[in-house]
Amino acid sequence: MLRAARHGAAGVSRSAGPAPEEPRSNADDGWRIFGSMIAGMALYGGIGWLIDHWTGISILFPLGMLFGVVVSVIGIIVRFSRS
Repeated sequence: MLRAARHGAAGVSRSAGPAPEEPRSNADDGWRIFGSMIAGMALYGGIGWLIDHWTGISILFPLGMLFGVVVSVIGIIVRFSRS
């Protein structure tokens, strides 16, 4: 019944345009930064671990994680300097 009242009898939405966007909060930005850091560490750490596993060079896993953090920080700086 609510759906019929909201969309009319034919089921067509009567909104004038797209829904207004909610303002971004600082918590959203913090979670984006945190997620980018973890994803960079996991991705490049995983690549380092795979190469380490195949070659036997034991330093590649920590170097991959460190490289992932550096790449993530650079990406975060670029992303947030534009906005």
